[in-house]
Amino acid sequence: MRRFRFLNHTGDLAMEIYGENLKDLFENAGMALFSVMTDRSKIRKRVERSITLRYGDRETLMVDWLGELLYLHDVEGLLFRQFHVVSFEEGCFNALAWGEPFQPDRHVIRTGVKAVTFHQLEVQKQGDRWRARVILDL
Repeated sequence: MRRFRFLNHTGDLAMEIYGENLKDLFENAGMALFSVMTDRSKIRKRVERSITLRYGDRETLMVDWLGELLYLHDVEGLLFRQFHVVSFEEGCFNALAWGEPFQPDRHVIRTGVKAVTFHQLEVQKQGDRWRARVILDL
């Protein structure tokens, strides 16, 4: 099954993300974000980050999740390769992300991402799987 795809959007980039369940959807969203930025196959799993977020709705959580990953990239220089959603319980989201610090001799930043937006944001169940549409400000 396709995990994600990229769509042209005026001045920005739209990501369409898929998952068998919500955990898959959010894990695939993390992969999509870093696939926009770099070649994920060159990222080693040397650092683990635990991420806990409070949420009210799935759409806001999607922006907060990707925004937190982008924050860790911008502030700590981290690139992530793999993600695991541990739980969605009572308005609390817990996940793990594995990666390593950016190394200019090994990593090429293809596209810089400024922000994750709420513009045309969708997180919904379609049939027996989940789909999200997220637009990134480049």
